[in-house]
Amino acid sequence: MEYLLFLVAFMFALVGLVCVALVVVGLPGIWMMILFAVVIELADSLYLPAGRTKTFSWWILGVCLALALAAEVVELLASAAGAKVGGASRRGMLGSLVGAVIGAIGGTVLILIPVVGSILGAMLGAALGAIIGEMTTPGMQLRAVWRPASGAAAGRLAGTLGKIPFAIMVWLLLTVAAFWP
Repeated sequence: MEYLLFLVAFMFALVGLVCVALVVVGLPGIWMMILFAVVIELADSLYLPAGRTKTFSWWILGVCLALALAAEVVELLASAAGAKVGGASRRGMLGSLVGAVIGAIGGTVLILIPVVGSILGAMLGAALGAIIGEMTTPGMQLRAVWRPASGAAAGRLAGTLGKIPFAIMVWLLLTVAAFWP
């Protein structure tokens, strides 16, 4: 029965690594990894030997959940912060947030280059969202919106790159917990 325990831990490590790669392309890899760990935890009684009662502790799963939430906050706020650094108004920052989400989804579907499509779509969406947000400000001219738009695009890229270390931390925590009783 010990071999089954090792097999589950090994499979989790592989699937978790794929989930980390999904974060790079803009998909919810951290959340998928946590969901997979919860499913394994709920199915523990089916494969664990008599002396061991769990694969992951609920404490570890809670820490991973907190890390996942922090990663989402970092990613979400990065394009708005980039737009703000570029001199955007509140409308421009809000537009960059909405545009980044729509652009990430659109880029994944329309730009069929793995990784590049999602990241490029999110960056373009953040920039276009900032432009639209700024253009709704009374008296704003098109010339004045390029700096906030480029800041939003750079911030979105930074947010995507900033989410990767969180995914790696969650993967490491859960993988070590799976292998270490």
